[in-house]
Amino acid sequence: MSSDAPEPLRSTEGMVDYDQHSAVQQGLVTRQAGRIAALVEAQGLVEPELKIVDYGCGPGRSAIEAVRPAVTAYRARFPRSPIAVCHADQPGNDWNALFALAAGPTGYGSGQDGVRTEAAVGSFYDQMVAPASVALATCFVASQWSSHAIRLLAPNTVWFADLEGDARAEMAAVARADWVRFLRCRALELRPGGSLLVSTLGAVPDAGEVNGVAVSGRGIYRAINLVAQDMANDGLLDRDVLDRFLFALWFMTAEEVREPIERDPFLSQAFRIQELGVEPAPENPADIFADAIADPVSYAALYTGYMRAFADSTLRTQLFEPCAEGEADRDRLAKEFYNRFDKLYRDFPARYACETWHLTVVLQRR
Repeated sequence: MSSDAPEPLRSTEGMVDYDQHSAVQQGLVTRQAGRIAALVEAQGLVEPELKIVDYGCGPGRSAIEAVRPAVTAYRARFPRSPIAVCHADQPGNDWNALFALAAGPTGYGSGQDGVRTEAAVGSFYDQMVAPASVALATCFVASQWSSHAIRLLAPNTVWFADLEGDARAEMAAVARADWVRFLRCRALELRPGGSLLVSTLGAVPDAGEVNGVAVSGRGIYRAINLVAQDMANDGLLDRDVLDRFLFALWFMTAEEVREPIERDPFLSQAFRIQELGVEPAPENPADIFADAIADPVSYAALYTGYMRAFADSTLRTQLFEPCAEGEADRDRLAKEFYNRFDKLYRDFPARYACETWHLTVVLQRR
């Protein structure tokens, strides 16, 4: 078992039609509106300005809705106090689309004076803004991505939940180190009394699973693996490449979130845990597209679109491209993959349903 040297994180760059196919992500954001408003109200008046940072913001409507409740709540109490909104993400984010939404008629600044919008471009595994400047930090469906692409010998699976032995232990160590690094950076950036809200997909204990944990999305990732394995068996994908391909992410259990916060000497002094838990999604927790299951064609199209939105860049750069002879061949492999994936969901509706558990973490800077 071996792993290659870290590569630049590209997992979320170039997402395909993300705004169109990110209903799950948008739902997570909108359901947190009340909590976001309450966290801002608890801050009181912040001088010289209220600074809000949304880490891993992405390009679409969810980035606007992550900010709107905070701006509205603060403006209701302090009509003339300045607000700075910072969208933080990697260079590959579609910044033009994001700022067009922010400045548009449905943007959080529409009709508001004294709201400044800015960007921090880079990795949230590094410090992205000035020390002790942030009153409210949010991170939606982004903290699960690893700090670098993973190259790990792992035949027969493309994601962490089905890893076993040394391979699982190695990736678990990467995930824990990344979580600690993420939190340390936020601790440096938050002002005393400032809050961090992390909302993403999580995992829960399940004795029936190989590692005793049921993980959000297990059906869809196993469907991706099945299609990739079939293409390798048909000689369309290089077996050696596939055996080292893994999605660079880790959905955590509540205990995996809590343990380093309480045991790390710096983090235990930096943060107070206000909320921490994993709960089933309030709508369609057993199948995100259950409402469309009576129409297999629509059901499959929804799953294919959803999968492409978060997985296309990873699949193209880390699986299809190394197996291809040029760009046209890479695109041909991608098209074949998506056709097979769509057919799988048409032929076997519900067999590879995407289950979701929501992880919510609220920390306060001491």
